[in-house]
Amino acid sequence: MLAEIMQLKENELELKIEEEDISVMYIIQYELLKETAVEFAGVILKHPLIKDYMMRVITKGKDPVRALDEATTLASEYVQSLGKTFIDAMKKSE
Repeated sequence: MLAEIMQLKENELELKIEEEDISVMYIIQYELLKETAVEFAGVILKHPLIKDYMMRVITKGKDPVRALDEATTLASEYVQSLGKTFIDAMKKSE
């Protein structure tokens, strides 16, 4: 994954993200939107052939970089939990 900060303000962060699957971005977006201090979190696909995305986060009273960091941590924990659930289900079916 390649990420570049395009714009950073007190309550706004805009990232350019390349070489990642959009489903990962959607999980992070979902975690961001659960946070009450996040006013807006969105992901758009800029170019479908090269997996070029833009992510924008707008907060109220919270550092947007910190909000993104917390959301990615929660997303990672969710994916690990999901993987463990799949492994447990596979073991039960054997």
